[in-house]
Formats: sequence, structure tokens, C-alpha cells
Amino acid sequence: MHPKASFSSVLFMLGYAADPGFRPEEVSGAGSDIFPAIAETYARVAERALGRGVLQGYRRLDESAVTVRGRIRFSDQMSRRGGRLLPVELTVDDYSADIAENQILRAAARLLLTIPRVTSDARRRLLHLESRLAEAAPLRPGAGTPPWQPSRLNQRYQPALRFAELVLARLTPSTTGGGESVASFVVDMAEAFEGFVTASLSKTFADVSRGVSVGQFPTHLDVERRQPIRPDFVHLVNGQPMVVIDAKYKLGAPRVEDLYQMHAYCTVLGLDGGTLVYVSDGEAMREREATVRGSDIVVRIVRVDVSAPPADMLGQLATIGRAAGRRTHGPA
Repeated sequence: MHPKASFSSVLFMLGYAADPGFRPEEVSGAGSDIFPAIAETYARVAERALGRGVLQGYRRLDESAVTVRGRIRFSDQMSRRGGRLLPVELTVDDYSADIAENQILRAAARLLLTIPRVTSDARRRLLHLESRLAEAAPLRPGAGTPPWQPSRLNQRYQPALRFAELVLARLTPSTTGGGESVASFVVDMAEAFEGFVTASLSKTFADVSRGVSVGQFPTHLDVERRQPIRPDFVHLVNGQPMVVIDAKYKLGAPRVEDLYQMHAYCTVLGLDGGTLVYVSDGEAMREREATVRGSDIVVRIVRVDVSAPPADMLGQLATIGRAAGRRTHGPA
């Protein structure tokens, strides 16, 4: 059985996992086609990024010129020009909009303009975005996205940049034998759900605890440290694990192998309980508990309704996180 997550839920999970600044109201996807949803969502989040203007920054360039600006590269001047004074080999810090952040946003807009079934309104908005970013150099095909570093200066760009990177990494346009435009958008839903759960729980615990949350927590099953294990989410206080949660993009009854896995996580981390987060697609299902024979470990099974609006999914996970914190070792 496959959970029936709406397109808006899928896009929100991807966007929020990449950047918790991604807002529920920025997601489109009520229709039956994911490509218009991607285009409209990207247009909305990119417009917010550019709301206070196009970001500019310094780029280091090497150039030859007849007037001196910047720093002279004396070794290049001697090797390339011999005894001639002009032109001068220079390194210049150029302040412009041709920076990695704008190159990435422009590349995503250009890519989305090539896919089929984009609405006329979304196409118009993407064209406007692309024109505003025209000073940024187009990315070369196959070159990958240029590196950038999150900072205070590009903070307003960050949700759009993360979503643009998702688009560039997962969206592949092509043509059929008859010349018709087609595209594919590949999503590993188990990975997307795990990332979304981790990001949401990290936000919940940051609001109520002085501890540290770690996704894909690295530890070992055995004393010899030969069998690595990685719980999806562990919250630590003063370096001590206090909460363990694992996400499972599965419908139906809990799997015994998942219960075994959580039992192992609790044993290794020294906890008396852990939480498995499954999914539902609208059907009301009660929380369950499984007390492991011969131990005091209790595995709790809860569910997130992935057919719900994005804001509701965040609310469900916030409730799950707070409950896990209270039940494990008192209030988080």
C-alpha cells in the first residue's frame, strides 16, 4: 500500500526538509498534475526572495585592462607581457548581481520554463523572474550548481535557493520521439518523509529544550563498533540521548522489523522508550504502544496524515515531538 500524499504535501515536505524557512502558504498543488505545482510553488518562493531587490555581492575576477583597478598580478604580468606595461593583468573584486545565488535561481526558472503543462500565469511569473536575474550568468549544462554559503546577507534567499536546488537536481526535461516535451520529477518518498520529520522535530525541540537535535544520529549496535546504526532523530541534553524517533513512510499495521529496530535503538541509547512515526492518508488511527517482553522498553506508534494541508502536518509533528519529550524523561 502506498500513502496518498497530495502534491502540495510532497512539495512541502521536500522544501521544509531542505530549509525550515519554507512556508506552508507558498506551496501549490491541489490539482492532479505535479509540474504546474512545482512551477507555481517556485515562482512564489522566488518572488519572496527577490521582494527586497536582487541580491548583489563581490566576485573575484582576473582580467586584462589598460587602466589599473584592483590588484596587479605581477607574476602573470611578467610571464604574459614581458617588459610591456600594457595591458595590465589584474585581479578585481567586482560588485554585481552575477553571483552564485542568482545564477542558481535563474537556472531553476529557465528549467521550469522548458517543462510541459505550466500555466500561463506561472510562465509569465517565471519569465519575469528570469528577466530580473538576467545579469547572472547562465549555468553551463552538466556543470552542476555553484557553491554558496548561508549567511546573514543571503538569508532571505535561502528557502528559494534550497527549493531551486531541489528542482535542478530532481527535474529532468526531455522530448518524445515525436518531439513532444515531457519531464520527470523523481522523489524518494521515504527519504523525503524522513527529512521532513527530522526538520520539523528539530524545530519543535529547539523551541522547548536547551538540548541538541541530531538527524541520522551516528552510533553503533555493538561494542566492537562494527555495525553502524543511524536513528532518524535523536535529541540530546548535556550530551545524553533523551529522545529517539524513527520515521517510516508506510501505511498499515506496524512491522515487526520496525519494532525490532526501535528496540535496538533504545537499548543502545539507554532509553526506556522510543517513537515510530508512520503515515496515514486521512483514516483516523489511534496511537499504539508495544511493550517489549523481558524489558521495560515501550515502543510508541503514531501517525502523520500526509493527505492533510502542510500546516496541519507541522502541527501533528509538533504534538508528537512534545509528547515524546514528556514521556521519555519528563518535559523536554
